[in-house]
Amino acid sequence: MPTRIKRRALCECDGTALLVVLIVLLAIAAWSSSFVWLMNQQLTRAGARYRSAAALAVADAGVHRALSILEGEAPDAPVPGRTWRTEEYAETIHVGSFEGQFTLALVDDLDGAVVVTSAGEVGGIVRRLRARVYVDSPAQLAALYGASVVRLEHPPAATVILPYGGVDAPWIQVAAGRGLWLAGPDVAINNPSVPFRAGSGPVDALPEAQASTVPPDPGPVRVWLGRGASVRLDRGSQPLSAEELRALGVNIEGIVQTPGPLPAVPEVDGGFYRRRAAGNTGNAGTNAAAGKFLGDDGLARKHDSLYSVREWDLLLGYLNRPSGSEALQGIVYVAGGMTLDEGRRLQIDGGALITEGTVRLAKGSSLEVTHSAATRTLPGLVTLDKGELGLDRGPGQRRVRPLPVRQPGPPAAARLQHPRQGHRPRRHPARPRPRLLPGI
Repeated sequence: MPTRIKRRALCECDGTALLVVLIVLLAIAAWSSSFVWLMNQQLTRAGARYRSAAALAVADAGVHRALSILEGEAPDAPVPGRTWRTEEYAETIHVGSFEGQFTLALVDDLDGAVVVTSAGEVGGIVRRLRARVYVDSPAQLAALYGASVVRLEHPPAATVILPYGGVDAPWIQVAAGRGLWLAGPDVAINNPSVPFRAGSGPVDALPEAQASTVPPDPGPVRVWLGRGASVRLDRGSQPLSAEELRALGVNIEGIVQTPGPLPAVPEVDGGFYRRRAAGNTGNAGTNAAAGKFLGDDGLARKHDSLYSVREWDLLLGYLNRPSGSEALQGIVYVAGGMTLDEGRRLQIDGGALITEGTVRLAKGSSLEVTHSAATRTLPGLVTLDKGELGLDRGPGQRRVRPLPVRQPGPPAAARLQHPRQGHRPRRHPARPRPRLLPGI
């Protein structure tokens, strides 16, 4: 009797156990399917992210390719790279195991910039980059630039061009559109035997290394000439080659001749400097003191550094009083020309002098613009409206003009000073990679 009851209980439990097993198997199958689906999704997303990153790298490569074309030659037309424009230029490159392609579009913007749009495509994914590029004139690669003739005088005059902070720049020391004229075979340009003393400025090392670093020795000169130009011993002599110049003792490395004229120098945005001067309040105290000293209420209430000719003449008179020794600060803009009379001095710290006319320095006058590390990219002197920098050497003597004014700014102790009788002019190293300004 007990045996029959146990069998009946076991038979009644057989269906329940099978149902539990089926439920467990179904749960395992569902979990496995979800896991496989999740792994596939992760793999797909990882591949998409990888292809997206690769497409972005291809687009970035396209921007760099556009920059190399703008600085070199056009790839599909016989034109200089800086003038090359396109709406759809494509190149194929490899990124790891993928093959990608970038498509470039270059158009001119209203403010003079070149808008570069690069679309990189890898595995059906497209990423785009857009950059605004301002193409500088190749004229800025020269330390000393002359659109016509550059003439170097006899000793004691000497020219020394040093690299910036130990870097091999400028790439061209002298660029001349119509020729380089040497007053004689004894002209000193980067002559290592001629002693010179470099003041503090861009020729020095970085501030943290200035204590233990001295300016480098002047190296051989590289000359860049325009079409038809040559190097001569003044106007009447025959053209000289680099080998002949070295035989004469000129420290020259080589002469590069272009098939056309030299590139033009860039134009100066006078409005930019005018706005900077209008926002410069660093001379408000000097203006107030000058206005109070001279009895001019308008100058006394002036807070900016944008001066009319009348205000500038009053300020110069105040700065050159017998007890005056103040220096102006920042960017100073004069709405006209300027003359520093004999014995007068003007000093500007950490800025620049911008004039809308000619700057004349009389005999014995001094113009000094000093720059710090934070302001050394500023120019020292800019004369707008076809202004010049003239040195008046006294009655009956000719005025020498123009002198090149370069951008970025002068050395931290650059100085323009007239030589007095029996006084040997100071020599200062030229600055590397300057931007030569038109009308100077």
